[in-house]
Amino acid sequence: MDQWYKQGHQFHHAAVESCIKTIQNWETEIINYHRLRFTNAVVEGRHNKIKALQRRHYFTRNRNLYKDRILVECNLAYMKGIA
Repeated sequence: MDQWYKQGHQFHHAAVESCIKTIQNWETEIINYHRLRFTNAVVEGRHNKIKALQRRHYFTRNRNLYKDRILVECNLAYMKGIA
């Protein structure tokens, strides 16, 4: 990585310098991703589903119905046997 940083600094361009700085700040996370390939995409996807459900059912008074709907919405693929 150090050799790559040195090559990048030779360009003397603001966008390249900014990119190198960002990569240096996130270097550990970037390396870990390329070693293991784990992401939090599943968690983010479920979070988005819950937020969308929350927008659609804003005035739902029955809290148990709301909780049950979240469970159905987030596990729909599992229940259908897709996942």
